[in-house]
Amino acid sequence: MDQFPVIVGLLVGGAGLAASHLNRQQRKITSHLIDGRRIKVVCVLKDPQAPGWTRGHFVIESGAWSWEPRPRQKNPLMLPPDLEVARVREPALKEITRLNHRFIVMECISAQGEVLVAALHGHAEHVFMALSRP
Repeated sequence: MDQFPVIVGLLVGGAGLAASHLNRQQRKITSHLIDGRRIKVVCVLKDPQAPGWTRGHFVIESGAWSWEPRPRQKNPLMLPPDLEVARVREPALKEITRLNHRFIVMECISAQGEVLVAALHGHAEHVFMALSRP
């Protein structure tokens, strides 16, 4: 019974440390975006006809965006330039097995068809704003 306060203290301390790290990371990305510097957001893409998700980085820099698939990726999905966000949602139950539970899924449309873009909850708004710019 003497170990219970120690365990609770370690859990609370670990949670506080993780929250501090995530907050610092979010502030850094936001400040880089405001300064006009290049930022890379970890994202995953899925074409509804494709069987799996393609991992990579959504790159935002000075009013433009691009997609960088992971190196050595087999058949990477490339983003069309006319991509627009149609809807934002939480991952469906069948998607949670492949995605992190903290991801936000953006259903996007383009002339080539629909594409799903998923990003971490704290970074999804940067991707959303970049895709919403004219």
